[in-house]
Amino acid sequence: MHVQKVWSLSLILLTALGLSVFAGAAAAQESKGDKPAPSQYKIGVVDLQQLLADYDKRKDKYDELQKEVDELQKDIDAMSGRITKAKQEYEEKRDTISEEERLEMKNKIEDDYAQYRIELDKRQRLIDNKEESVLKEVFKDIQAAISRVATAENYHLVLNAKGGPRGSVLYHAPAIDITSKVLTTLNAM
Repeated sequence: MHVQKVWSLSLILLTALGLSVFAGAAAAQESKGDKPAPSQYKIGVVDLQQLLADYDKRKDKYDELQKEVDELQKDIDAMSGRITKAKQEYEEKRDTISEEERLEMKNKIEDDYAQYRIELDKRQRLIDNKEESVLKEVFKDIQAAISRVATAENYHLVLNAKGGPRGSVLYHAPAIDITSKVLTTLNAM
């Protein structure tokens, strides 16, 4: 699996998740007809990376995905082993066989290698698609848990507490961090 690709996709989905949670909380507030004074707004933050890392369902799904990767890798390794063996055989026999036999062996190795590359790419796309599906499902669950906690505790705005220059929140008081509440709700779903 491409970890860098996963985290890039994760960051995109995290940003979208943060915006949709804010929109959902605002829509819920408007549908209730409550329009509190600006001093009554309640703001919370969550660490989406922590939620993603500690969500039990995500861990289980990734364990399942890893088992699939391992199974697919066995076939790829077997193909690679056959190609390596054929190359060794070619090198050993190259000087003792006819030009026609050399060409036939070389073409067979090249065809096998081309098939190996096709299978490798096909399996990588399959795993990437499954991983993307898992991430979408996980982020949907995270969004639902954030919405539940935000609604139950009357939060008007929930932001991603990711720190650093790429984060949307540069500072927050620990008192407004609701990550543990969301994680508890998430793992109970």
